[in-house]
Amino acid sequence: MKPVLSYFTTQNIAAFILILFCIQYIPIESRDGISYLKLGVSLICPFIFIVKSPQISKPVVYFAIYYMLVIIAAISHPATLRWSTVLFMATFLITYITFYNLIVVQHAFSKDFFASLIRKLIYAYCIVLILQQCLLIAGIKIFPLLNLVQDLERGLGANSLTYEPSSVAVILSFAYLSLLRMRELDLGHKLTWAEVWANERLATLAFFYTMIGVVSGTAMVALAIIALYFIPRKNYILSILIVFIIALLFFNVDFLPLNRARDSFLAFLTLDREKVMQADASAAARIIPIVNTLTELDLTSWEGWFGHGVDYGLSKWIFSERTMVGGIADYGFLSFIIMQLAVYSCMIKRFFSLETLLWTCIGLLTLANVPLNWGAMMMFTVVRYFQTEYRNERCFSNNS
Repeated sequence: MKPVLSYFTTQNIAAFILILFCIQYIPIESRDGISYLKLGVSLICPFIFIVKSPQISKPVVYFAIYYMLVIIAAISHPATLRWSTVLFMATFLITYITFYNLIVVQHAFSKDFFASLIRKLIYAYCIVLILQQCLLIAGIKIFPLLNLVQDLERGLGANSLTYEPSSVAVILSFAYLSLLRMRELDLGHKLTWAEVWANERLATLAFFYTMIGVVSGTAMVALAIIALYFIPRKNYILSILIVFIIALLFFNVDFLPLNRARDSFLAFLTLDREKVMQADASAAARIIPIVNTLTELDLTSWEGWFGHGVDYGLSKWIFSERTMVGGIADYGFLSFIIMQLAVYSCMIKRFFSLETLLWTCIGLLTLANVPLNWGAMMMFTVVRYFQTEYRNERCFSNNS
């Protein structure tokens, strides 16, 4: 029998952190509030960092600056200061830094291992959803063992391995695109639909079934973004035809999650919070911060650049004019810029990419204290690492 400590390898630790932040098992972690399991792992991460990889890497620098701006915003408004929120954010930052160093500095994952891990994550989401749907068909709406803890009133729509259907859309869209990117590195080019079907048939079926099965407007938007992957770059006629078909389906098919996404999109175009809330209260929690950022952000004020302090965005109401993307209302536009610099230095390789679309439309340009968003961007971090490695290998081969 192997010694227990032999299992604490950089690969296993990094894999555990990644999967933990890509799921929410409600019986242990709860549906709302703090996940003490994630918090406990985050508190161990400083020791992992010191023992396994104590290097000063890029995210250390970026997030140190970001956190300094958070502190400035917090202490500038002592009346609303809650140190628990500020300290909780620090746990996410150190967890990501630890994960980054394990991947980028210590090379914890191989390409095959990461692809297999993401594939299994997609399978797990699909299997849990199917089991939840079987329970719903049988009339069982509460079954905590399978993460089913409430009736969402969406027919067979359920929350799978997260706390709500829209969160499923976040993780699976990021996971599936990550899997496609890893396959690109194997084949040396952007994949065609035929190549995806030949190489990732089961994962693709599991992905599409789950995204449709959770009955989520957010999932429909994510699917539309993923569909753009298959638009050929050089065949303009076919590209226009595919975009036309996607738009036709989006605006004309009578399907509950599509209806939710369509109504929310049309309401968003009005930049009217009331209409957004009337269209879809669930989607409004994601759309209203975007509307507020476009209509309420004042960059001629100190607060516009340095924020109004901790929890300012949520202090009035989640659907109020105060909530903005990326924690801008709380910590200011300057901290938002630093966050984006960290994202495009450590997590996303190309600005003009599907990764940016997912980060903007599904991730809402926000990390903050949202565990699943951190998990999603951890996947992109690994992809960016392997994309950089692949480019360096090609450059070395060309120069040899």
